[in-house]
Amino acid sequence: MKKSIIAIFVALTCVIAAGVGVVLMTACSDDSAKQPAAAEPEPVINPLTGATVDQGFDESALTRRVVAFVVENTPDARPQWGMDDPEYSPDIILEGEVEGGITRTLWLYADMNKLPKQIGPMRSARPPFIRFSEFWDAIFIHWGQSHSKGEYVGANEVFKTDIVDHINQMHFEDKSGMYGRDRSRGVSSEHTGVVYGAKVPAAIDEYGCRKKPKEYTKLEFNEKVEPMSDKRADEVSVNFSKRTDWETTKWTYDSEDGLYHTDAFKNNLTRENLLILYDDTEYITKENYEGPGGASSVTYCDYALGGGKGKLISDGTVKDITWKKKNGKLVLIDTAATEAEQAKVDAENEGKDPEDQVKAKPVIAKLNPGKTWIGWISNNNGGTLDIVANEPEETGSDEGGDSGDSSESGDSSESDE
Repeated sequence: MKKSIIAIFVALTCVIAAGVGVVLMTACSDDSAKQPAAAEPEPVINPLTGATVDQGFDESALTRRVVAFVVENTPDARPQWGMDDPEYSPDIILEGEVEGGITRTLWLYADMNKLPKQIGPMRSARPPFIRFSEFWDAIFIHWGQSHSKGEYVGANEVFKTDIVDHINQMHFEDKSGMYGRDRSRGVSSEHTGVVYGAKVPAAIDEYGCRKKPKEYTKLEFNEKVEPMSDKRADEVSVNFSKRTDWETTKWTYDSEDGLYHTDAFKNNLTRENLLILYDDTEYITKENYEGPGGASSVTYCDYALGGGKGKLISDGTVKDITWKKKNGKLVLIDTAATEAEQAKVDAENEGKDPEDQVKAKPVIAKLNPGKTWIGWISNNNGGTLDIVANEPEETGSDEGGDSGDSSESGDSSESDE
């Protein structure tokens, strides 16, 4: 009898447990049915080019810092080693004025493990180039630097005040063998300094640079190539200032490969995107300077990095943008799209109290997937941009220089000044 009672109790317990389980499963099922579908993860891309993992980008590079190299651009330095490397051409090449009417370049790579065999000729640091690199929290690699004197604040001081990780050949033991010289061209020694790409990660370890990246500029890209606008840009010519009027960088669009080509660097450099950014410049002369050839003074070019207008050129087309520095990052704003959004918001604001009115958020400009050349040019000292369209179109002319006139050949062109 006692055993029967126990058996009945166990059976009832099992039935109750099974019922509770069904209820719980049903409840869980109902809850999951109410949950929204999980959002698809953002695609992993190279933050400097938009290249995907399927296109060869190593996802682990996102855990490492961007690297930046100062590379010379005087005639004797061209063609630069590694610039048009078929595998590892720089993700971004930034060109700007330094001193004496010459320009210099800064090469940026998202993945320090994928560099050309040889980079150079390496050259010395200047304050604007250090600050350009800070947009990407880059480890700054250079050969020499300018020094403060009088009213001029040199690179040596900016490294300290901005707390920038940098490796200077002139103050580096270099047990890793990152730096070297290539004398094969028979030019003077200042045009022979190089970096061996495969040695860079070891040199960064040797120097003890911070490895984990902080927040930095991640450019935004279209998923596929799209026109920037209906305004053509088949030929592009850039002068950086009145002082560099001999230093014109010219690009020509090839509709067959969809790339911009230039021989300005004595090679066939190609880029998917051209980004022209206007900035105020200031010239500061350092006296009693013992430079090459016994020069007694040197006049440096400094950039304000205060934001301004610009042009984004890709797929044979061009659009107006504005740029600004926000929280240490470079922000590119699509001018026309932002104005269109503001027009919608203004319509919604009509009749509302001023306190209730809102302002449209800026629309971020998207580049096409691929590599970019940035021309950082003078807004107040005669920097010029000439754009020629090979297809006739109506053009206007603004005194501010945002559009231009038709060329004598019948092609249309626009000139920013």
